Amino acid sequence: MLIVDAHTHLGLAEFIVKPIPAEKLAKPAFQDKTTQTIEELLSSMDRNSVSRAVVFPFPLAEADADLANGYVLEAWKRYPDRIIPFALLDEKPEYWIEKGFLGFKQHFLLEPERFDLSKAYPAIAAAGKPLMAHFPTYKIVESAEAILSQAPDIKLIIAHFGRCKPNTGACVTENLEALKKYPNVYFESSTVMDWEVLAGALSIVGPERICFGSDLPFGSKESPNPQGVEIEVIKKAFKGEKNQKQIFSKTILKLLREE
Repeated sequence: MLIVDAHTHLGLAEFIVKPIPAEKLAKPAFQDKTTQTIEELLSSMDRNSVSRAVVFPFPLAEADADLANGYVLEAWKRYPDRIIPFALLDEKPEYWIEKGFLGFKQHFLLEPERFDLSKAYPAIAAAGKPLMAHFPTYKIVESAEAILSQAPDIKLIIAHFGRCKPNTGACVTENLEALKKYPNVYFESSTVMDWEVLAGALSIVGPERICFGSDLPFGSKESPNPQGVEIEVIKKAFKGEKNQKQIFSKTILKLLREE
């Protein structure tokens, strides 16, 4: 079965050019692996029979975005059949699209409020590129609707199913129910781990709005093969070959206009 991982990271420590505040370093995301080379990513993909991966830099406002995005582009140019490049969101999406990026990633750790994104969201929507967003905890719905108010047709992917606590299903069902009325809002599966909550998503939004992601290399603290763990959760949650094919590859490829 074709597997496309819709959520992975690349980045090197030298891309961080400003000190990261102590309050940020205390967040759960910084307690795990926060670097990954192209070779490490491909090794995990090969180990888990993952054909392709959506790749973006680690979401750090303290990193040099040009260097971080450049590393992703390098990976794509070296392995165009394996890597699907997404850029960190900023005020110049047209520039990054011209460079070859196929989508964008927004994360609350990127401090998106430091940019004026009023023109960026409509530009991304007009280009038909997807935007994956990891919103602040407990502000999933209002954050999504704020973007949709500026770009109603944007292809918006909610990272981590909109969960409120890593590796749990907290808030997932409520957020799905609140956002199901928007047909162009999709949901990525990583770091939920509650297979029963994930399974319940089928009756709310259907498999056509769900895509598999691993958040690699996050999860390496819990397992030597976090991508493999995420794949097994999906197989347990979503029964049937048709559902699994949709979630493992068809949804994200459709968003990329490849399906």
